[in-house]
Amino acid sequence: MGDPKLHHYVPQFYLRRFTDPSGRFWVWDRDSDRVFRTQPRAVAAESNFYLLPELAEHGYDPVELERQFADLEGQVSAITEQWLDWIRHGKPGDSLPVPGVNREIVSLFLALQSLRTADARSILVAFSALHGYHASSDEEIRSLHAAVLWDDDLISWFAGRMSRCAWLFAVNETSAPFVTSDNPLAFRTSDNRMWVKPGNLSEDAYAVYPLASDVIMYCYPDEGVWADANLARFDCRISPVTLTGRMIQDENSAQVFMASRFVISSRNSFSFERDFAKNLGLTGTRRRSRNDS
Repeated sequence: MGDPKLHHYVPQFYLRRFTDPSGRFWVWDRDSDRVFRTQPRAVAAESNFYLLPELAEHGYDPVELERQFADLEGQVSAITEQWLDWIRHGKPGDSLPVPGVNREIVSLFLALQSLRTADARSILVAFSALHGYHASSDEEIRSLHAAVLWDDDLISWFAGRMSRCAWLFAVNETSAPFVTSDNPLAFRTSDNRMWVKPGNLSEDAYAVYPLASDVIMYCYPDEGVWADANLARFDCRISPVTLTGRMIQDENSAQVFMASRFVISSRNSFSFERDFAKNLGLTGTRRRSRNDS
């Protein structure tokens, strides 16, 4: 089968958008309350995370799932890099030209990003056990996860819902950067009181996704209170709202809550994130024994 290969469940192209000028970033390990500096290739990844040996038995590539992700990531990297350029050079209220095909590609990517992480895998294993299926070996767990990621009906439903959302982009012009994590797509209830996980199953939840350390994306559903607010008129526009330092912290709290373990920033400053985690009782409460990377 060859040597183990590191498979990223958060793409490296995305993680590079949170690095400092040296191409590295700071990582806060929420479990151990430890901070270290590293490169994008070293986090949000596990050896052979998407390896499916059973495919080889039938003449297929055992890393086909990883190859499919790599192809999608290449397309999304190019699309969103263009978005970032437009947003950074645009003005509040400006509209982004987003062709339908690009919207479909990014919607698929967001749906899969929510479901492909180590955190999503852990939730899936626990959920399956409650319904009588106990996946115990690494092979069984990977197969269970792949079955969900290759469930056309589920992924099409989720991607379709993301596509129908109103997409709004906001620029961070404060001195504090947006942070991200090893589980970056966050969901929040419509009253803004709670981050929820898995929020994609809640009808009133909207999605929050930091695109880079200075740009964030909001996805508001076309239903419930969001439909009543007629947010569709802001679709694919740069937000007119000027973000404050407190608002940046508020969005960064999502990454602390959503993270499986690692919170990532372009600078070594996690005092707010530490305090937020302690208030929620998150720090040091979750230990993973399979892979520390």
